[in-house]
Amino acid sequence: MSVTPSDNEDAYFQQRERELREQLREQLDKAAGELRDDAEADKQSLSERIAALGFTAEKLKVFDLLPLVHVAWADGSVSRKERSAILDVLRGRGIQPGTEAFRTIESLLEERPSQAFLDQSLLLLKEAVGGARAANIVDLCVQVAGASGGFLNMGTVSDEERALIEKIAGQLGGAAVAEFNKQLG
Repeated sequence: MSVTPSDNEDAYFQQRERELREQLREQLDKAAGELRDDAEADKQSLSERIAALGFTAEKLKVFDLLPLVHVAWADGSVSRKERSAILDVLRGRGIQPGTEAFRTIESLLEERPSQAFLDQSLLLLKEAVGGARAANIVDLCVQVAGASGGFLNMGTVSDEERALIEKIAGQLGGAAVAEFNKQLG
């Protein structure tokens, strides 16, 4: 089997994409640590704090989907089916592979984000969403949690995932809690 120039180009672009995702993860983790340690952060507006976390421009399109990443990592690893379920949500929103928003979620699914990032993103999301949108986030979390479990993959949610979804719902408020209770309560 001979190596063609296009094989070399493909390998180069795949390597470059991996490097971009790694840099992105590092930037997000660093930003979360800085935001957590910034004594003045509570004086900033919500949009300024979200931007400080690294969610500006196109990446804002996926900010509300970060709880799905939390849930996917709840049991210590992201299954292929959980990853696929999350990426399907992105595609359903018209977010395509190769975009900064898509790459952001891919990078967070490849390697577990720091606890600082997970905590900061949930704190900010708590302020950013409510009502039906919060309930929708919980619904999507349940779908991701059920993606790779149970008999014949019929959607069993693990204890770790259930506890995390309950925590997320509690932070997002009334409509999210009601959705949690409807589906898992």
